[in-house]
Amino acid sequence: MKIALVLLAVVGLASATQVADTYASRSISSVAIDAIENLRDEMPCGFPALGIPPLAPLKIPHKEVNIDTEALQLQGVVDNFRLNGLNDFDIDEMKINAITSKVNFRFIFRNVNVDTQYDLRLLLKKAGFTINMVGSGPAKFAIKNMDIKGVLKYSLGIVSGKLKLKTLNIRTHIGEVESDIEGIMGEGGINEKMNEALAEIVEVAVNENEDMIAETIESLAVPMVNDALADMTLGDMIGAVGGGGDDGEKEKCIPPTD
Repeated sequence: MKIALVLLAVVGLASATQVADTYASRSISSVAIDAIENLRDEMPCGFPALGIPPLAPLKIPHKEVNIDTEALQLQGVVDNFRLNGLNDFDIDEMKINAITSKVNFRFIFRNVNVDTQYDLRLLLKKAGFTINMVGSGPAKFAIKNMDIKGVLKYSLGIVSGKLKLKTLNIRTHIGEVESDIEGIMGEGGINEKMNEALAEIVEVAVNENEDMIAETIESLAVPMVNDALADMTLGDMIGAVGGGGDDGEKEKCIPPTD
């Protein structure tokens, strides 16, 4: 959801930058591309003003998992979670139409991967028994050539100077999935087959359910983003993603040490 918040911040930054005489000959879209590329360089430090932690990599030392639905229950812990590759992307499309207040975007993520230790238990309620389908141990999981494209519509209050997300339609397609999770229903050949099956399931689940995923993202993202924007002006957002030191120049990102 926070990617939509960052995109809106980029819209504000690009809109403000375009009015400057220095950038009079450049389109708002080209300014936005430059802004996103700068944001990519800042991802190892995160964006504290927007409540976004370091993203390259994203680290979670310990997380308890407790998912309970009508169909299943998933409980356990995840330790030393590390998500890599969020800054390993190309900007395939970025078009901002200030007249219609619409943003068309497309990003290609080359290799987003997870490295973690896990201990999880899966209970299939409908089946009426517990199956050790996840298990415990080290886990590596990678999604390659992930294509994320979409259309974002926004509004900008002339008097209030506040941005608001109106609609967000995101389509996701993945090219390849690699799974190397130890402890799935045993070891050896069984574990290898389970990893192959899991990789195929994830690829099919994403690529064949784009409509459902898009609807779910929009229903969750729009109210969450607007709630975060409620107390922020355009100036606040520009300062959060593009602000710098006292001399007006952005400070170089120095990633935190492990």
